[in-house]
Amino acid sequence: MNKNLKILYFSPTSGTKKIVKAIAESIDSNYEEFDITLPQNRTNNITFSSDDLVIVGMPTYAGRFPRLLHNFLDKITANNTLGVFITTYGNRDYEDALLEQYDIFTSKGFIGLGAATFITEHSSTSKLATGRPHAEDLKTASDFGCKIIKRLKEINSLSDLNSLTLPGSMPYVEKNIPSMPFAPETNEKCVTCGICAKHCPTSAIDFLDYRTIDISKCIKCNSCVKRCPLNAKAMTSEPYKNMQNMLIANFAHNEKVPETFLA
Repeated sequence: MNKNLKILYFSPTSGTKKIVKAIAESIDSNYEEFDITLPQNRTNNITFSSDDLVIVGMPTYAGRFPRLLHNFLDKITANNTLGVFITTYGNRDYEDALLEQYDIFTSKGFIGLGAATFITEHSSTSKLATGRPHAEDLKTASDFGCKIIKRLKEINSLSDLNSLTLPGSMPYVEKNIPSMPFAPETNEKCVTCGICAKHCPTSAIDFLDYRTIDISKCIKCNSCVKRCPLNAKAMTSEPYKNMQNMLIANFAHNEKVPETFLA
């Protein structure tokens, strides 16, 4: 079964992007890319057909699919489009995020060919899954791409596919996540290069004053913190530091491994 390969991903700190590209490039070096990380890339409708194979990559936020993207999803349509659904997480737990992603995209007209979870450096602290995806993660991603090719060759029609059974709870676990009325602070090292604002997925950082951040827009993805070449941005609030310390104490010492699923 021959398909046109396409990738769709949201990746503020680039870990998800690396995984999705590693999978895609082991399938076909010629693919179409939809990077929906930045707001300007989430304005147009995107339509996929039955001739496409789409690898979808999303990070986990508090065990769930990114809430920021729910409105944008109305712009995506598919028609019996084969999908491979990738969820990344920072070595804590992906909880319901993979299942939720699968449910969302199959409701849009996708058919699940495969799914996977991969570990990337935690967005809140570099002390969790430090440097991941590392070489072994990327090899696992590449190997998964090869398995996708093999499965495609075995399929003559969509009826040949098995159903995907994925981890997660139904209904999804609802959490009372405390409000976080703060954003990254900017210190004296800032040279107003603008990298932070250019890469902010919600346009929360003022392009005229990079120290000014709209807290109501900030999703605490830490793209600005991780990308700043001078370490001029940081989360400094005590509640946030307490959360970081909790994550490090409980989840930094037992590195998790990717999981893959095929229909």
